Amino acid sequence: MKVDADFVKALIESEKPVPVVADKVLDIWLRKVQENIGEFYYKGEEDVKEFEELVLKSFDEFYYVFAKTCVNEPPVLQKEKEGTSFVVMDGMSFREGVLVYDMLKREGYETRIGYGFSAVPSDTHCFREKLDVSMDNFKAIKSHKNIRVSGDERYVWSYFPDIMLDRIHVGHAVISSLEEMYEITAKIAKTLVGKLKAGRIVILSDHGYIRSEAGFVFPVSRKAKKRLQDVFGSKRFIPMDDIDLSDLVDAGYVIECAGYYVTKSRYVWPVKGRYSVYLHGGLSLMECLTPVIEVVKAGECDG
Repeated sequence: MKVDADFVKALIESEKPVPVVADKVLDIWLRKVQENIGEFYYKGEEDVKEFEELVLKSFDEFYYVFAKTCVNEPPVLQKEKEGTSFVVMDGMSFREGVLVYDMLKREGYETRIGYGFSAVPSDTHCFREKLDVSMDNFKAIKSHKNIRVSGDERYVWSYFPDIMLDRIHVGHAVISSLEEMYEITAKIAKTLVGKLKAGRIVILSDHGYIRSEAGFVFPVSRKAKKRLQDVFGSKRFIPMDDIDLSDLVDAGYVIECAGYYVTKSRYVWPVKGRYSVYLHGGLSLMECLTPVIEVVKAGECDG
């Protein structure tokens, strides 16, 4: 993937660099949609990793602006007008999001895709705290085999694909697992769009994830690796409390945000035992930028 000097200049000089980066990440994945799914996942990951490396090396200050945006930007649910149903696909990243968007478009729906933001840390608990909607108002989808809704629901929470991400550990076939995860995610999204009666349906996500395989992450120094292992273990964030991680902050591996120390970008370190291929909770493009898919049912229009 080639990014010209004009883009880097625009990124650094822009008063709002986050939309510049978000649009580019979305464009990277959209450009891969027509390839077979194996190539889609591999080549898209390769390109977006290369792009994030460029952002990290040329404009490290971006991550501080990015963190503030994730904390301060209101959730999509708070922006939409009445007559809209919301479907939160737990853990859906841009990878699955652009494929779901393309699938719904091919099904004949009027469909648009944009982006939203996770909370910081980029996990479900923090996102739910940020919502101004009680979880009691959400219809929960915990099985992809029996998707039951009345059609009148305003809020739906699908535990997929996150429930599958948590089950996939190092040593499993990554591509086949990703393909199965997408197929289930797409089935749930398609079924819900077909059953919900609202004229406008917005499909969004609470957080994305990074892949921890070699080649898709950034290495850390030997000294930092030991420190990160001791302090974070297999997590990508910890409460600040009384601990001082100024050494890791100064080294550029960690950022302070919202009372947490959060791992920045795609920095990953090895841990003992079984660990997931897919990680979230940190501050990276693929964890914190999330897809927002808007579906307008036939006969509806922007009023």
